[in-house]
Amino acid sequence: MRAIPIGREELEAYLKLRKHGEPVSIRGFQRLMGYNSPGKAERVLKKLEKIGLVEKTSSGYIVGRDLPPELSSYIIVKGYVFPRSLVYATYSSVVVTTYVLLARPPEPLILLLLLIIAPYWMGVVREFNTLKKLRKGLMQ
Repeated sequence: MRAIPIGREELEAYLKLRKHGEPVSIRGFQRLMGYNSPGKAERVLKKLEKIGLVEKTSSGYIVGRDLPPELSSYIIVKGYVFPRSLVYATYSSVVVTTYVLLARPPEPLILLLLLIIAPYWMGVVREFNTLKKLRKGLMQ
């Protein structure tokens, strides 16, 4: 699997385009991003198109339907990017905490439950680190 080299600027542009939800021209994208020149807007759009995050249509540039595999393990909510594993880790932690508070199980069982949910949280940390690398454009 080859990771996409996407910088912070491109990721932010992608998220704004995704939130915008409508096709934009180069000028419209320039205004959306607050860039000073249409040349910069065009370069960012061309890079996003090359990566496969946007498509050029007759009505302008629009976000592609599917995320590339490198970003498919993330959820985008109102412009914020979260690992999917965060949902599972949070859910399992809430269930275990509720069980421990209500049932008062013996300490070895509590330890076993903590060992069961630990891999979820390790995955969350790993995916946040991967996202940080994607934003910096360091993955190749």
